[in-house]
Amino acid sequence: MTRPSSPTTDGSRLLRAGAVLAAERLRPPVGDARRRTVCGAARLLTGLGVRVAVHVPAEAWPRTRTGPGLLLVANSASPLDPLVLLTVLRGVVVAAPAPERVAGVPCPSVRATVADVAAALARGTSVLVRPELPTDGGTALGRFSPDLLAAAVATGAPVCPVAVRCSGGAPGPASGARSLRAALRWTGGADVLADVHLLPALSSAGATPQELATTAEYAVAAVLGAGHAAAGGPRPPRPSPARRGALDGAGGGGQRGPATR
Repeated sequence: MTRPSSPTTDGSRLLRAGAVLAAERLRPPVGDARRRTVCGAARLLTGLGVRVAVHVPAEAWPRTRTGPGLLLVANSASPLDPLVLLTVLRGVVVAAPAPERVAGVPCPSVRATVADVAAALARGTSVLVRPELPTDGGTALGRFSPDLLAAAVATGAPVCPVAVRCSGGAPGPASGARSLRAALRWTGGADVLADVHLLPALSSAGATPQELATTAEYAVAAVLGAGHAAAGGPRPPRPSPARRGALDGAGGGGQRGPATR
């Protein structure tokens, strides 16, 4: 259960989160930029009262030290999803139409085009896409667009579904929290729990983008217990599981997610 918001709580959270953001900007540039971004995102989520729980798959995701990166396919649960997933999935860039900034934090990103995502995957970089199409409201899961999954087919990249559920936070679109104040308005001054489920990887070999999108959508819906936004045709043949690889944090729930590089 989330605690109710109050003006005092809102003010203290804004001050705390603002202090975190200011401290990150003043912090000496120790380590690489990606690590600083991830650490800053984790501290900011803590300041906003967002707790993250990670549930890893029974079988580890494939290694990416050689070959293409992983294409991570997630639903859209909240405006803070990119920050949440950056703290869970190390070495990932976010596919976005323009440089992504969430709650004042710049996120490592790649342009959300098939060519740019495929180029990143071919370099061994793992890419996060959120292909869920908007719905008319309610709790139904939107359909997953197959557009960017063509990059996985083109490069042979494994497709890794990710289900995100947020308990708490204001209702509304899962986007638009570019500023710190917007992020605080979404949390409503209440504690938020973000549950991240890393689901078994799918092989893109011999699959179409539509098959991969629909199979990832069904996998996410099964975890969330969500209905679908629209009735679809028969479920396509399930792509085969991707070859198992040994990654850090490969067993149990509530752990930090595996590195993707």
